Amino acid sequence: MRIHTLLVVFCLIASVFQVQAAPPPPPPSLYTSDPGIELWNEIRQRNGEVRGVTQVKSTDADILINVSGENWRQYRMQQLIPIAGAAILIVLLTILVFRLLRGNIKLSEGRSGLKILRFTTNQRLAHWSTATLFVILGLTGLTLLLGRKFLIPVFGAEGFSNIAVVAKFLHDYLGPLFVFALTWLFVLFVRDNMPSPKLDLQWLLSGGGLFGKHAHSDRYNAGEKAWFWLAAIGGLAVIVSGLVLDFPIFGQTRATMEFYHFVHSVSAVVLIVVSFGHIYMGTAALEATFEVMQTGYCDANWAKDHHDLWYEKVKDSAQPEEQVQSVAKAGMAQRGSTDTA
Repeated sequence: MRIHTLLVVFCLIASVFQVQAAPPPPPPSLYTSDPGIELWNEIRQRNGEVRGVTQVKSTDADILINVSGENWRQYRMQQLIPIAGAAILIVLLTILVFRLLRGNIKLSEGRSGLKILRFTTNQRLAHWSTATLFVILGLTGLTLLLGRKFLIPVFGAEGFSNIAVVAKFLHDYLGPLFVFALTWLFVLFVRDNMPSPKLDLQWLLSGGGLFGKHAHSDRYNAGEKAWFWLAAIGGLAVIVSGLVLDFPIFGQTRATMEFYHFVHSVSAVVLIVVSFGHIYMGTAALEATFEVMQTGYCDANWAKDHHDLWYEKVKDSAQPEEQVQSVAKAGMAQRGSTDTA
């Protein structure tokens, strides 16, 4: 019995010394060297851009997965689309509030019955050609940008797919025509849209005469000049970027295409948003304004209210409205007889 007890005690003591003498187990490794994981990390560009080796000579053929494309998609979906939608909504609400506050702004002395030539036929044709293309390109562009979010709930996925196909076709093929239309417009209107710093600043400080105080203006006021130069510079950005996107066959990299896609989208959204104000002011805001670009003639009192300095230069050329209308009818009749012949 004593021997058994001694053996038990001895085993216990030996086990204690054995546990203390054993080295501690190594800590578990946080990173495992796995060729598959390392290859996938390189393919997904997680450690910087890695280019492979290929016999294909096309642009970016040596990149298996283009990660920047996914980054651009995330930016487009999470930032560009929400910001564009919010900007459009804010501007439309601003125009609505302005309409409720000011209503239709009438001529201070009513119509005079006298007409002054403001735009030639060539100028009006250039304006309406550019405006028509701008509206079509704007609507189709917004369809492609915002359609998935706003049109699929209305027309369904298949219905939106058909709309998007038509929108893309029109946008791609009418885009190059905008180059010629905007150039034509710029050449015809640039001379009278050059800045006049002192006069333009006075016009801006007086709020364009929309809130009581009369604002002096020559042929074009500061607001019209600002829109002209924004359309020219922003339109140039839209045109250049659009041509790069329209013709992706000249060796552009994906990074180049993504950059110009960004430039195209942002420039176009800015132009569209600002154009809402221009369209409103030229149609429903001011009495007798829309007919100026429609017919080429403005009422003498309209010129006096909105472009008084220009009016002083051209007031002697004013003609009775009946005379202008009779000349226009005679011109239409002559064109009709020529067409028939």
